[in-house]
Amino acid sequence: MPLVIFIDDSETALASTRMVTSSMPIEVKQYLDARVALSEIKSGVVAPELIITDLNMPNMNGFEFLQALRQVPSAQRTPILMLTTETKPELKEQGKKLGLTGWITKPFNPAQLKQAITRVLRLPS
Repeated sequence: MPLVIFIDDSETALASTRMVTSSMPIEVKQYLDARVALSEIKSGVVAPELIITDLNMPNMNGFEFLQALRQVPSAQRTPILMLTTETKPELKEQGKKLGLTGWITKPFNPAQLKQAITRVLRLPS
């Protein structure tokens, strides 16, 4: 099963993504801190096929995570979706320039999140 990582400093947000994805044919690992996720990816503890991260987080925000992740050879092509309350076009543009795969706005529609994961991972729909 493909591994999907969720990074969000909100337990509530992680709980809601866990509920939405529980019936999907994926393995899910969640992190409250992007630095921990980055460390585990760098060291090879986890090898996600998709990463879904929040933008506004303490310690390391979503863009900082994205920039650092793209320096990790094993994760340079890993698709990343931003799941955030931010809607500004200039932030979406910045994300694209950093290699972001897509943008989902919170509060998210469960069907939209499932569809995005299914599309990126090419799962049977």
